[in-house]
This record gives sequence, C-alpha cells and structure tokens, in this order.
Amino acid sequence: MIRETKERVQFLLIQYLEGKASPGELERLSQYLTEEPEEEAWMELLEELMITEPALSGYDPVAWQPFIEELMQKNAGGASSRGVAVHRIHFLQRSRWWAAAAILLLVGGTWWWTRTKQSTQDFSKQEAPVKDLLPGGNRAILTLAGGKQIILDSAANGLLTQQGNTQVQKLANGRLAYQSIHEKPTEILYNTLSTPRGGQYQLTLPDGSRVWLNAASSVTYPTAFTGTERTVKITGEAYFEVVHNSHQPFRVQAGDQLIEDIGTGFNVNAYADEPGVKTTLVEGKVKVSKGTVVRVLSPGQQAQSRDGSIEMIPHADIEQALAWKNGVFAFQDADLSTVMRQLARWYDIDVEYEGPVPTGHFDGEIGRSLTLNQVLQGLANTRINYTIINNHKIIIRP
Repeated sequence: MIRETKERVQFLLIQYLEGKASPGELERLSQYLTEEPEEEAWMELLEELMITEPALSGYDPVAWQPFIEELMQKNAGGASSRGVAVHRIHFLQRSRWWAAAAILLLVGGTWWWTRTKQSTQDFSKQEAPVKDLLPGGNRAILTLAGGKQIILDSAANGLLTQQGNTQVQKLANGRLAYQSIHEKPTEILYNTLSTPRGGQYQLTLPDGSRVWLNAASSVTYPTAFTGTERTVKITGEAYFEVVHNSHQPFRVQAGDQLIEDIGTGFNVNAYADEPGVKTTLVEGKVKVSKGTVVRVLSPGQQAQSRDGSIEMIPHADIEQALAWKNGVFAFQDADLSTVMRQLARWYDIDVEYEGPVPTGHFDGEIGRSLTLNQVLQGLANTRINYTIINNHKIIIRP
C-alpha cells in the first residue's frame, strides 16, 4: 500500500470512528479494501492506527467475530474477493487477530451502512429511546421433590441439598451435578431443572451423563437411576452426552416421542412453538419412536417427527443443530418467524406481527454473546420494519 493511499485510508478510518465520514468517504473506504489484495498491508495499517487512535480500544474481537463474518458474507463477492481470509483470523497472533477483527468490523460496518442508508428509517423505527438488551446467561431453577425451588443463578457454589442418598452440588460455570453417597438408594426422588427465557444451564446426572439445556427448556429426572432403564423427560431443547450402558438403556421422553440412546451424543429440539420434534445424532446411535413408527439414526442424521410420522434427514447440518450449544445463532434458509422465535427465547422478548409476516430468508451465523441491538443490526439489510416497545416487545410490520 503506497504511502499516499495509506494516509488516505487512515484519515477515512478516523473519520468513520468519529462519526464524521460522509457517504462518499464511506464508499471509498470500502473500495480501498477491495482494491488492496495484501492482507499484510492492512494488518500493518491497523496496528499503527490502534497505537495512535484510542477510539479503537473498545473493540472486543471475540464478541464481534460472528457478527463480522455475517456482514462480510453478505457483501457482494464475499471476503475472498477482498483479499481478507475471514476464516484464518482465529490463527493469527493475538495482536494481528485483534487488528484483523477491527478492520473487518469497520469496513463491514461501512458496507452495511452504505448499502442500507436509503432504508434505515424504515428499518428501525422506535417510539422512544430503549435500553439495549443483554444476551442470556447461566440461569435456571431447580425444583426438588416436594416442590421446593432453588434459584441457581443466585445460589452459592457447593453443596445445595441432599435428595435421598444423593448430594446435589452447584459447580462453577453454570453446572449442576448429582453424586450418590450410597450404592443402593433407599428411595427414588424426582427433580426438575428448568431454564427461563434468556437462560441456559448444564447438568451432570447421577450416572455421569451430561445435559445442556437451552433457553426456555426443562429436564425432569430421578435423583438415582435404578431398575432396568434410565428415563428423563424434556421440554424445549437439550443436548445429551450419555454414558452408555447396554444393561440400562437411556431414554428421553419429548412429548409423545421417545428417544433411546444406543450410543452417546445427540440433540433434541422439542419446543412447543416449533413445527415438530427434531433429533440430531452427533455420534453413536439413537432409536426414535413415535407410536408404532420407529427409526434408527446414524451419526449425521436427523429425525423430524410431526403428525404421527417421522421424516429422516440423511445429511443433517450438525453445526446448525448444535449452534446454540456452541454460542451462536445459525440460520440456513430460515424464515423470519424461525429467527424471531430463537431471539425471543434468548433475549426474553415478545414478538408480534402487524399484518402478514414479511417474506424472505436468512443465512449465516451471529454470536449469542451480542446484545439484541447488535443482532438486529446484523439482520439490517433485509429491510425489516420493526419497533421496540418497553424494552421487551418487538412489533414487526409489513
């Protein structure tokens, strides 16, 4: 990058950071990224600018990475035509990764602004200034046998209680664990772990099997597994890593569907407001049954049950099915209703539609660590017309 161009780009970046860039300057900044094929030149420029311009110090590349990629993927020609390999950012040294994230955010944001400046007023009409909503976190309620409830997000780590011959421990990082203190429990009690909208939690069952709960979900289970089978019931969405025991099969009841483990890792999406129950197998084998219909899944397959039937998807998108567990929203040809149902659960918001639901579909990933406004901005170029009311309701209009 020649010195004159370098100084011009630095000037444009500073103009952008200070909110002074004109539409023409923003367009030119985007053009410079397209014209300059050398990633090294951009890294050098950003590293110098970050030293001299404290305005860049507020960027968190970890939080912004999914949003950056979403913006870049939607740009005409994609990231590869600009000479910036987005997928390689993770492997750069920390300082250079930081710089790469900053330049992608700045220019990605520039592209979004210039492509949507004519429709911005229609996109985000708000009746009054609103507070940005933070993403969900590790929040859950444990309901013990007898009905007593423990709010886990405010409970201290350590021993919470004892259920029969089983101790209940709250561990660090949003985890709950059960440990039997006698080999043969004298009584079997049932507990329920439930997450609110905007919550998620992890659970280690008495047999060592692990459960991840998504927002607005629950799992009911015995405090000790005895007899010839291990059965739990769920609502919402959960991922299971099962300790296999051929003499004591592990079964998940999700509505009128039964999933039996013949292996280990699988995801079950059984929200009441979704069109059906989806079981996605990561490894091992599971048997899915609904009435007299039985299907056996191999890794990479998905069973979708609805209206008394089970449809087999031989090549399921595993990354999309597990995106919530891995900290992102992943959409592939998803309609607006599907997108907003996920956002409603994670940000604890209500969504209403005035008139018909806008058409259009969404592809890409957005981080679940972003605030609601950041996520909505990531969807901006779809020209959705929405209003936020009282911080917890979104009204979408045609």
